[in-house]
Amino acid sequence: MCRWVLIVLGVLIPMAARANPYILNPSSLIAFAVVAISALIVEAGIVALMLAFVGLAPLRMFGGFLFANVTVFLFIFWPLQQRVPLPLLEVVVVVIDAASIILLSKLAFFQGDSYRNVGWLFAGLTSLAGNAASFCVGVMASGEPWKMHGVGE
Repeated sequence: MCRWVLIVLGVLIPMAARANPYILNPSSLIAFAVVAISALIVEAGIVALMLAFVGLAPLRMFGGFLFANVTVFLFIFWPLQQRVPLPLLEVVVVVIDAASIILLSKLAFFQGDSYRNVGWLFAGLTSLAGNAASFCVGVMASGEPWKMHGVGE
C-alpha cells in the first residue's frame, strides 16, 4: 500500500508544480526544485532505457547518469546560464552528457552480458533525446508553454 501512495505522489507532485527551471523566482523555490528534479529524472530515465538496447544495465545507468546529470546542471548549466545563450549552452550540455554516457559505458559495473560498444553517434543521439525530453518537461512545468521566456524576465 505504501508503495502505491509513493507512486501516486511521485506522479501528482510534479504535475502540480509550476516553475521555470531556467529562471529562478525566489518565491517559487520549492516548485523550482520539483520541476528541476523531475526534468533530470525524466532525462536520466530516457537515457537509461535507450542504453539498455546496447546491453547496459538500465537501473545502474539511471543512477550513474542521474548523478552525472545533476553534476552538469549544478556546476555547468546553472553558473553559465546568465553568460551564455541558451541554445549554445544546450549544445555544450548535450556534448558533456554524451561524453559522460561514453565514460559510464566503459565501466564494467554498468555493463550487462550483451554489452556492445557505445560510439559517439549513439551517445550523442541518446543525450539529445534525453535533453529534449528534459527541456519539454521544463517548458510544460513553466505553466505557460506557449509563451517565450527570456533570461531575467
